[in-house]
Amino acid sequence: MKNNSMVRIDGSYGEGGGQILRTSLMLATHLGRPLEIVNIRKNRKTPGLMPQHLTAVRALAEICSAEVKGDDHRSEKLYFKAGKVRTGKYTFDIAAEKRSAGSAPLVLQTLALPLFLAQGGGSTLKVKGGTHVPWSPPGTYLKQIFFPMLAKMGLYAHIKILKWGFYPEGGGEISLQIKRATNSRNIKCFNFTDRGKLLRVTGLSAVSNLPMSICERQRRRANEILTEAGIKPNIAAKEARARGRGTVLFLTAEYENVLAGFSRLGEKGKPAEIIAEETCQDLIDFNGKNVGIGHNLADQLLPYLCLTGRKFTLEVSSLTTHLLTNLWVISRFLDVTIDIKGAQGLPGTITVIPKSG
Repeated sequence: MKNNSMVRIDGSYGEGGGQILRTSLMLATHLGRPLEIVNIRKNRKTPGLMPQHLTAVRALAEICSAEVKGDDHRSEKLYFKAGKVRTGKYTFDIAAEKRSAGSAPLVLQTLALPLFLAQGGGSTLKVKGGTHVPWSPPGTYLKQIFFPMLAKMGLYAHIKILKWGFYPEGGGEISLQIKRATNSRNIKCFNFTDRGKLLRVTGLSAVSNLPMSICERQRRRANEILTEAGIKPNIAAKEARARGRGTVLFLTAEYENVLAGFSRLGEKGKPAEIIAEETCQDLIDFNGKNVGIGHNLADQLLPYLCLTGRKFTLEVSSLTTHLLTNLWVISRFLDVTIDIKGAQGLPGTITVIPKSG
């Protein structure tokens, strides 16, 4: 029997950031359960709904004709009651009301789940905003890691970065074409306990409105570090089309059973070589751990895996506060038993068992 009871979420719980809002919204929309969330982003320097969060709320409201109260700038309380999700063509602009380089990838991730699992055909989304900004997965991560992993689970989409957008100028644009919607029970459920052998490492060093020599320095240093570590990478260079200035280095580690992504955005005063060293060290550290999946990817796949109604286990690179908070949010919506082994901040094991399954 479908549970239509209201879900009440305290946004100050655990990590206390925007992911509580995003996971709550996507599950409330898909499940059709009324949502009341208070203390939104309470643990952030600027609490409440910022432009990217408002865009996610209003975009979801548009695709499902939701009843919404509290969708105001800096609001810390929101009521959201979803209607039926409608597939189709949609365009959303994070900077529509207030100029912002808010994260287009985070908005896309919030919208993707209910549209993947809606009744009907495919959907086409365009989101305008920042594509490569701090405190967010870059658009390249969605293209190289997140959506390819969803494809392994049976959820197919094509993503394209139409315009790049760095902080603070923004002005980027990402398109997402969901090929067809499906039922949550058709999602392939995996145990991410053994990533398998490392097959290859590819990468992208990109700059916008800055000398290409910076891009080449990032690429050259990354090649040196990874080669010394016994990994032969293939890193491309790109001059990205964007409104503002910025740089990024993104590395993709392809294993037999999973993908892993590592990136750094350029910072004023930080040499390109340091950007390369930090990014490569993240990859080398992950490769040295006996784990099945990175904690960021695990965080993002959890809602999909939990909706399959099947038991699964993840061997994660780190039991982060962000990941543990996301599990708590999911448990407020779904009748599941969650078993966690390991200490916070260290590698650990997560097993999720549906109580009714």
